[in-house]
Amino acid sequence: MTERRRPLVTASGWVVVVMGVAGVVGGLVFGWTELLVAGLFAVVLALVAATFLVGRTTGTIEIEVRDRHVVAGDVATVAVRVANESSRRRRARLAELVVGDGVESVRLPPLAAGESRDILVSVPTVHRGIIPLGPVTVVRRDPLGLARRDSVRSAAAELYVHPATVALALSATGLLRDLEGIPTADLTDSDISFHALRAYMPGDDRRHIHWKSTAKTGAFLVRQFEQTRRSHLIVLQSLAEADYADAAEFELAVSVVASIGSRAIVDGSTVSVFAGEPARSSSRNAVGRRWRSLRAAPGAPAGGNGTRARPATRAAGAGAATAVAGAAPSGRLRVRSPRDLLDDLSGVQESPRAARVSAVARSVGESAPDASVVFIACGSTVTARDLRAAASHFPIGVEVVAVVALPEAEATLVRIDSLRISRIGYLDDLVRVLTRAAGV
Repeated sequence: MTERRRPLVTASGWVVVVMGVAGVVGGLVFGWTELLVAGLFAVVLALVAATFLVGRTTGTIEIEVRDRHVVAGDVATVAVRVANESSRRRRARLAELVVGDGVESVRLPPLAAGESRDILVSVPTVHRGIIPLGPVTVVRRDPLGLARRDSVRSAAAELYVHPATVALALSATGLLRDLEGIPTADLTDSDISFHALRAYMPGDDRRHIHWKSTAKTGAFLVRQFEQTRRSHLIVLQSLAEADYADAAEFELAVSVVASIGSRAIVDGSTVSVFAGEPARSSSRNAVGRRWRSLRAAPGAPAGGNGTRARPATRAAGAGAATAVAGAAPSGRLRVRSPRDLLDDLSGVQESPRAARVSAVARSVGESAPDASVVFIACGSTVTARDLRAAASHFPIGVEVVAVVALPEAEATLVRIDSLRISRIGYLDDLVRVLTRAAGV
């Protein structure tokens, strides 16, 4: 990495410089010998301090995060690798490693020509989050502390502190049904879930003719099937501060999302995880603003004008296609692997401006209309009425399970129509609650 030098004169250094200049000038102007001597002495101190900053900092320094993904409460190990690529021996040096909002002092050992060594630094992880590490700055300073020169010698890295999770048993995810698909009320001529026999009609596939029944009745009969759909698990969490009484509830809700989402990924289920409201495409927002302006315009009909609505509909469709083909919208987390999901969950934070749980459910219901099971994680300030409103944004027949985080509370489970509302006080309660919810 290219070296960046940042010379810095400390407060004590500026005092010495001012004393030197004032002493020399004052001594010469007023003929005060003692003041002149004091000024010259200060100038000599400044020059001596400057000599400690002269020189080129050589060698390479790299940061290696040996435990890049840890769980909150664990201790991560970071290796500062320093190498002497010159042909001369290098003396010990002082360096500083940025760890989050703090700075750790690292003493670099003396190195012979061509030698390299690793200095291990322990990083405690108390809370979930993404901790920035580095860069490493080599510090050169004088013994009196009048000035220092900082040389940035490495790139920065990141340490992902994952939320705590609990291992869910297979029975705890019984709400997912089987991977073959869930039969629906829609009938089709080609599927795997048999429904009934009907009379043959021109154009029907002859492979679906039921020959035994045809022979008995003397008329062609074909099989009819129930259309099936793949199980699509949705896990969503609100990021609104108003949905949580304190930070402990929010952290417990994050752990709930992490546990359910990770288990679904391991099982190979189709799963989508949302932390907050999915972002809508810019073109869709523009259509919404245009539609509101048309409704607010004087003389505009309440239902809008059909001729002017058609271009807006086409624009909305184009915007949706762009959103799918482009980068994943904010709010939707990566689910390629449990590690990707946990990495994303490491960075989620509460926000006073975030959408509340009902608004999040509405947006998720629009972006994932094929959901079969929905888990909602929230805090204790969310009422049963709020949860019923959130569940109403999903199609009829979709199983909705709300997990309310209330630390140290007793685990409970109630059912309101197709909505199951569970309350957990500890993360371990999630296993028992989901097992009970599968049978309720």
